[in-house]
Amino acid sequence: MRIYQSDPALPELVDRLRKIPFLNAFQDDQLKNILRVSRILAYNPDEIIIPEGAIGGQFYVLLGGKVRVVKNQNQIASLCRAGDLFGELSALGNEIRTASVVAVDSTWCLELNPESLETLPATERDACHSLIYRFIAQIVAARLKKTTDELALVTAELETTRRNLTELQTNSKQDTFNGELSLAIEQLRRTKDRLARLGRPTEE
Repeated sequence: MRIYQSDPALPELVDRLRKIPFLNAFQDDQLKNILRVSRILAYNPDEIIIPEGAIGGQFYVLLGGKVRVVKNQNQIASLCRAGDLFGELSALGNEIRTASVVAVDSTWCLELNPESLETLPATERDACHSLIYRFIAQIVAARLKKTTDELALVTAELETTRRNLTELQTNSKQDTFNGELSLAIEQLRRTKDRLARLGRPTEE
């Protein structure tokens, strides 16, 4: 990991970061203040950004590169869009990290710590906190909607499978039985795949 101070190139950084949706919500002065109390970090491929089980108050904005999210040594998601956030829920509650985040390529992140905003003037601090929490709430709401939609679809597929299996019990034709059984198995496979993706960010 390499740490870059933002002050020397602050005007240029503001212009570049203005293209990222999360940071575009801030006014220039607010964004400069946030950059002054934050860090820009560069990671090499396979370098751990967030270790599972750690406690941390920081969350991250992906500026460039790609990361994978790993839980119990299994990859569950990947992020590669500039502006993607990760680690935000654990950071807000200062809770244990439930998954690791690992750099896939050479990766740049903006590390933010809500507690570091306490050093800002009261008016700026409150405005920055408000924007940060509002944006995180929007992200959580979008993920929850995606999870809800996936769950509704999975529920419908399970009901279809249940009906098919019920019909199999009363079907006396072996060929039809085998065909219906294959269909039910395929539906169960699709259901399993959807359950495995519940709540995950969309992979690119």
